Amino acid sequence: MKFYRRLNAFDAVSFDLDDTLYDNWPVIARAEAALNDYLSEHCPPLAALDKATLAGFRRQARDENPAQRFDVTAMRVAQLTLAGEHVGLTAEKARAQAQAATTFFCGYRSDFTPPAQSLAYLKAWSEKLPLVAITNGNVDTDAIGLTPFFQHIFRAGEHGAAKPSPEMFDKAAQALGIAPARILHVGDHLSSDVSGARQAGMQACWIRPERQSPMMHKGRTLPDVAIDDLSELDTLIQQRHR
Repeated sequence: MKFYRRLNAFDAVSFDLDDTLYDNWPVIARAEAALNDYLSEHCPPLAALDKATLAGFRRQARDENPAQRFDVTAMRVAQLTLAGEHVGLTAEKARAQAQAATTFFCGYRSDFTPPAQSLAYLKAWSEKLPLVAITNGNVDTDAIGLTPFFQHIFRAGEHGAAKPSPEMFDKAAQALGIAPARILHVGDHLSSDVSGARQAGMQACWIRPERQSPMMHKGRTLPDVAIDDLSELDTLIQQRHR
């Protein structure tokens, strides 16, 4: 644990989800592989498109509808719709295929159980102080068993611009009725989580990947405190919450 500025007492904790409470990269890798198998069965020409081509359709979808760029689920539907039309599907069939494929992907990406330690900590903390979740992703918190621990869950797109925009942080503070300075935000990303929280007036706790230093990331806002795992956050909650 390393402090970069004095950490004041706090009355609530907000959490990023992906790669903060569980390791998300293996989950997404499995889901992407499963989606490719799904498309190979249901629409082989779509499965044959390379990553660069698909990335181009994602950029096109973003440019054509900037308002949905923060909603990763809507963006995937739009991307796959454009890709389907590219391989010869009618607009109607391309949209239907994209929606079906995205539904499959979302189900698969939420088909896992967070670490038992994360669940145990969340249960204990939720009995001590209010918890909220602020995520740029689309994990189904009901499916993975996290919903009961949070008083509110804010998702990019549905509830505002993606982090590091302060919009969802502001909404979290308003929903809790707690001043931002009295909320500690916990996340793994120096820009999305640390910079976003600090811009919104919250204190920021960075779960640093592989004991990295924020000094390794040029131009990034320093957290109030950096930790290596949730056991250190538990210590902070015991010491600083009152």
